[in-house]
Amino acid sequence: MDSYLTIAEAVLRLARRPLSSREIVEVAYRHDLVPSRLFGKTQHKTVGARLSEDILARRDRSLFYRSEPGRFFLREFLAAPDIPEAYRSPIVARRRQRELKRGAPLAIRRANAVAAATALRSATDKLRLIIDMCRFHYSDPTSNRSDPDELHVWSFVMFMRGSEVLTYRHGRYREGRDTFLKRRSVGFFTPVADNDLDLFDEGDHGIVASGLRAIAFDLDLPHVVFSGRFHNSPTRIEDLVVAEDETGHADLLAVVSMECPPHFEPLTRRLAINDLSWMRLDVPINHIEDFDPWSQEVVQRAQRQHANSGE
Repeated sequence: MDSYLTIAEAVLRLARRPLSSREIVEVAYRHDLVPSRLFGKTQHKTVGARLSEDILARRDRSLFYRSEPGRFFLREFLAAPDIPEAYRSPIVARRRQRELKRGAPLAIRRANAVAAATALRSATDKLRLIIDMCRFHYSDPTSNRSDPDELHVWSFVMFMRGSEVLTYRHGRYREGRDTFLKRRSVGFFTPVADNDLDLFDEGDHGIVASGLRAIAFDLDLPHVVFSGRFHNSPTRIEDLVVAEDETGHADLLAVVSMECPPHFEPLTRRLAINDLSWMRLDVPINHIEDFDPWSQEVVQRAQRQHANSGE
């Protein structure tokens, strides 16, 4: 078994009845279906999140459906005469916007983040430096973030098409900070939490996978981003950026580069994302103030690196 979705599929086929995410994990352990590298106190939350994301992204193409809130089953049993009819009636759970993570947020002390972000190393080396020194930790999810020395980690995904990046304008139900409202962004971002850590993601604490799941929801991307195949794609962490707002509050942005799939033109009708357009990153921007604070920092850093490279 190499992923939580694969484990859930095997368990539900074995059980032949809908199960909650907690029951799926319990059955999986009883039947020795969970590899030793998959561990944690909230694995049932990860299973539930993966199943929900798969159903949302793939809809009728998903292997799974909900028979009732919080209980999952396999589509292959929809026409099975020996399965009770009550189990063979999918329900549809819709959500108006992508929800922010509810788990314990991935965090780092400010001094460590600044040292890594300003180091003269590649993004991979910066990230490895932090991980090797055990500098990441998970913050108390009930905290009001009163500690100014603690930075939460966000996956900031730039959707690339060659030298162009996909931009959009923040709409309603997006980022609550006033400095983001109606501003343009070059990244699709989400906080990284403890339930993002998976078998495939141990090397980066789930940063890349978290960002790809977010962008997949925002842009209705194909199911491929939910499979293990994207881990062999060019998708990677390009930079670590300490982004500070006007109040002095700061976060650590793990800037992820994702190449747009061939022949794919992103469309969205979400109230949180408006006015999609492609923008050249290697050309100076005349109105940088039109972008949100995070995008300004990321774009200016990218253009400085481009100029220093002499390309």
